[in-house]
Amino acid sequence: MMMNTNRVRSKESFRSPILKVAIVLALITPALLVLPEVHSATANPINKTMSGARTAPPPRTPQEYSIHSRVEQPVHIYQAESKLTRGEGPQAIVKTTTMTFKNMKTLSIQYRLERWTGTAWIVHKASSSSQTDTSVLYAGSDWDVIAGYYYRIVSVHTANDGTVSDQVTRTSSSILF
Repeated sequence: MMMNTNRVRSKESFRSPILKVAIVLALITPALLVLPEVHSATANPINKTMSGARTAPPPRTPQEYSIHSRVEQPVHIYQAESKLTRGEGPQAIVKTTTMTFKNMKTLSIQYRLERWTGTAWIVHKASSSSQTDTSVLYAGSDWDVIAGYYYRIVSVHTANDGTVSDQVTRTSSSILF
């Protein structure tokens, strides 16, 4: 009987270190599986720290949720969009489009690049384009920007058939440059 008890104790003492190692591994495994923090050039609104941004991010506007927008009750304009992308270096590339159901007497786009100051949007650059007797108008610009600020495009698309006029305003998502 003594031998049998020693065997049981020896198995228990053998299991005990394995059990301890298993418990330690189970406790540290979640720490090992945590992904490292990726540093991006966006501000953290929770603790107000920034990595690359000179201001906290601007609040989102409802128009920012869609780059491509269909006009809800069109008279002439069925698509109006404005897009902002990064160019090489501190450069903003602006592309706007207006499409109508038929050729218009005048089709125009006024657009502006706005910079977020931390409390308000201010106009950084502005331009416009206009054409006659067309149903599609593309306009764009490449503008230098100041690194560390958020920018967006606000565009006003206007179509006039000589009698009736449509006007649609679009705001792009903001981008940190």
